[in-house]
Amino acid sequence: MAVKLTEPTVKNLTAPEKGQKIHWDSELKGFGLRVTAGGAKAFIFNYRTKEGREGRYLIGRWDKGLPVELARAAARKKAAEVQLGSDPAKEVKEKRNATTVNGVLDSFMAIHVAGLKPQTRTSYKRLVEKLLKPRIGGIAIKELKSSDVAALRDELRAMLSRGRKDTPATTQADGAIRVLASAMDWAEEQGYRDAGSNPAKIKLKSTRRRERLFSDNEVSRMKDTCYALEMEGRLKPQVALGIRLLFATGCRAGEICGLEWGGVDFERSLLRWGDTKTGYLKKPMTDEARDLLEAVHKARVVGQAWVCPPAGVPPRGGKREVEHLRIEALEDGFKRVMKAAGVTAGENASLHLIRHWFATKIYTDKSTPLPIAMAIMGHKSVATAMRYAHVSDEELTTHAHDAMTRRREAVEAAGKRGQVVPMNGGAA
Repeated sequence: MAVKLTEPTVKNLTAPEKGQKIHWDSELKGFGLRVTAGGAKAFIFNYRTKEGREGRYLIGRWDKGLPVELARAAARKKAAEVQLGSDPAKEVKEKRNATTVNGVLDSFMAIHVAGLKPQTRTSYKRLVEKLLKPRIGGIAIKELKSSDVAALRDELRAMLSRGRKDTPATTQADGAIRVLASAMDWAEEQGYRDAGSNPAKIKLKSTRRRERLFSDNEVSRMKDTCYALEMEGRLKPQVALGIRLLFATGCRAGEICGLEWGGVDFERSLLRWGDTKTGYLKKPMTDEARDLLEAVHKARVVGQAWVCPPAGVPPRGGKREVEHLRIEALEDGFKRVMKAAGVTAGENASLHLIRHWFATKIYTDKSTPLPIAMAIMGHKSVATAMRYAHVSDEELTTHAHDAMTRRREAVEAAGKRGQVVPMNGGAA
């Protein structure tokens, strides 16, 4: 029996014990909701062409965020197209047969990725253009198989072992496959591939927990070296400032590069950002950060909006893509500081390692309640916070020594309270 499909109605429809069940809409002929035994809910549109062929068109999934009214509007549009001689299901099939991976990746970038954060868009674009399209872009989208993706994964990882300068790290190679998996999920939603056929969901190396942390001694050396390099003219002032602010605030590199003077509130000792990885954000300004910012604020160029302005001059005949210091410039400066300070960190040698060091200090400080510590770090969930709650080598050694001392004292005290009777030769 047909019912009018509304948000409450769709929400309350239960899954069948097996197979699938279609609930037809009483308002629009051919418009329905397909519910599978697994609980998936997808809108469909059944129709008959002028030639008498029956067809079924997949509109989209309610459980993936498609509202009922938008789905109904899409069904009305398809109904009008059928009246004019169109065959939606046949056209989707032909589109899938003709489209290549290149075409899908281009559409994925233009439609889906365009709505993500700028830094994420930049990362996706680099992986798609440099790693994915040159290698699998010419394959028909419906022909892309898991074996193709596995071969791509192995090829990208092998680039690292050959020691080429343009070689991505293993994490970048696996990152490219994860981007491809996301694109293939999107391709299924758009009808380019059959549902549940994502070929990029293959085994990848799991993201490893960062075991390498900076010691307090290393941090001290790097901060001194940062100052020395700036004084010698080997490190631009804005790069040196950015690195010092990372150590003073525990911020993400993008947050420091994107910090504007309008977000620096000296009166309330707060730093504010209107749009970051986690949306609107505010953090406390430590005394160390205040000293750094006040010194620069007095000498800043009038009208300069960014705390860390760009390093270098704009290219001739064009404008910069960004007006603040680029993360890449900050990363290059940090590598020079590490090298000059004699600090090595292997594959984890990145700006984000500063944030892990800072977070470890915050989360292992027993005097700071967890909600306050999370606010300082800008973490929204306890799960994320716990990924940053490392134990430093110094703390591990200190606590192990303290525990050993307490054990020894306990044993010695027990010995003084009672006499120890030696056992020899079966004596009673």
